[in-house]
Amino acid sequence: MSQSMHGSPTIHTPRKHIVPTHLNLPDQVLTMWSFSLSARQLLLLLVVAGVGGTVWQHLALFGHHALLGQAVRLLVALVPFLLLTVLACYQYAGRYLEVWLIVLVRYHLRPKRYLWRSIRHFEPHLYPLASVRDTPDRAAGGSMNTLLLMERKQR
Repeated sequence: MSQSMHGSPTIHTPRKHIVPTHLNLPDQVLTMWSFSLSARQLLLLLVVAGVGGTVWQHLALFGHHALLGQAVRLLVALVPFLLLTVLACYQYAGRYLEVWLIVLVRYHLRPKRYLWRSIRHFEPHLYPLASVRDTPDRAAGGSMNTLLLMERKQR
């Protein structure tokens, strides 16, 4: 304990710091009760609601057939809404489904077989400044290292 300016003893308590542990979580934009949406989820759900509404309007010709037509119209309009709701909310192995879609597309666009070629095959193209008379003979044991040493000596 130490004394303050007025003579009364003061107690020093250690400072407490809050360590942020939620840095990897997305910010929540909309929260109602225990249900919260991130900006990504809210945007996807708004787009899906627009698509569902457009489908509902385009299927207006089924609305003239009483209850059965309205049921078909509702089911067809709900299909994109339900699919994209799953897309907005579901994660597999810590990634959203659209990220997995990008991973799959990139995998299918890349070549499945690779051809290995030695760099020695392309040595003359790698060092265009080294003239032919400066390069050592391959039979004499010249290599990439000797080419580099010779090029440094010329500078």
